[in-house]
Amino acid sequence: SCCCAFFLKHPVFYDLACFMPGHVLGYFIGGLIVALVVACFRCSISHVFYYFYSMRKPTVGDKFASRAGQKGICSRLYAAEDLPWTDGGLVPDIIFNPHGFPSRMTIAMMVECMAGKGAAITGECFDASPFRFNEKQTSIDYFGSILEKAGYNYYGTETMFSGVTGEPMECGIFFGVIHYQRLRHMVSDKWQVRSTGPVDTITRQPIKGRRCGGGVRFGEMERDGVMAHGTSLLVQDRLFNCSDKARISMCKQCGSVLTPVIELKRRPGALTAAEGAGARGNQGLAGRRPICAICQTPRHVVVTHMPFTCLMLATQLAAMNVKIQFSVKAV
Repeated sequence: SCCCAFFLKHPVFYDLACFMPGHVLGYFIGGLIVALVVACFRCSISHVFYYFYSMRKPTVGDKFASRAGQKGICSRLYAAEDLPWTDGGLVPDIIFNPHGFPSRMTIAMMVECMAGKGAAITGECFDASPFRFNEKQTSIDYFGSILEKAGYNYYGTETMFSGVTGEPMECGIFFGVIHYQRLRHMVSDKWQVRSTGPVDTITRQPIKGRRCGGGVRFGEMERDGVMAHGTSLLVQDRLFNCSDKARISMCKQCGSVLTPVIELKRRPGALTAAEGAGARGNQGLAGRRPICAICQTPRHVVVTHMPFTCLMLATQLAAMNVKIQFSVKAV
C-alpha cells in the first residue's frame, strides 16, 4: 500500500454539487481544491481525498475568539460610517461586550490589547513569554508607561465619537490592537429548517440530526422564554401539535387510556364464522367501535388528543403496577 499527495500550484474552482452527496452538499457549495491525496492498496486506488477551501464573509451568528480563549459570536454587523471613531480617525473592527470579562476572567486579553497598541506605536516586538513580570513590575505598569510616553492614556482608553450623532462619548473606551481568529462554528454550516419529516418509532417525536432531516430542538430554556412572553399557543404548537400529537380513546368512568379496545360490531342477523358456510372475510361486520375492557361498555369511551409520550409513560407505569387515572372535561 502507498499514499501520494499532490499540491496544486494554481487552485481550481469546482462546483461541488456535481460530485458530492446530498446530505453533505448543505455544508459546501463550491470551493478551491488545493491538494489531492490518493491512497493505493495492492496496485489499485482505494481512496481519494481532496482538500479545498471556500471564501466566506462574516455573518451574524459566526463564532470568533481571541488567543486568550475569549470566544463569542458576531451579534450584529454595522456599516463603517455608523461605528464610533477616535480623534485620530481610527474605526474599530470589533466592538467587544465587556460582560464577557467577569465570568471568564481573561486578563491576558487586556494585556495583549495594550501590548499590541504599544507595538503598533513604537514598532517594537515585545516578549510575551511567562514569568517576565512580577508583582513589583507588573505587565500593566510596563505597557502603560509605554503608552504614556507616546502621549496616550496610561490604561489604554481613548475618547471616541459616535458615528451616528458625531458627539463624544461620556466615558473613555478601551481601544487597542489584538489578534482575533474565526472558529469553525459558522451559521452556513449549521442552519437547519424542517416542516415535516421522519419521526422516532417509539416516541413518535421528530428525530434529531441535521443530515437525516431531523427537527430543531425546542428545549427547556426555549420553553421558558416563550412562556415568559405569554405566548401559550406557541408552546402548544411547538411541543404538541407539531411534535407527538396522538388521537387516543379514553374511558371517562374509570379514567384509563389503556383499557379502551376496538370491538368489531356485527350487523344484526349476520352469521358468525362458524355459522356462515361460505362467508368470506368481514362481510358480516358493520364497523369498529372502542369499548372499555373493564367497564364492558362503549358508553363512556371518548376520543381525545394527548402527547404520545404521555401514553407511553402510562404504559410503562402500568407494567410496574402503577395506574394513572385521567379526568375528562368537555371544552
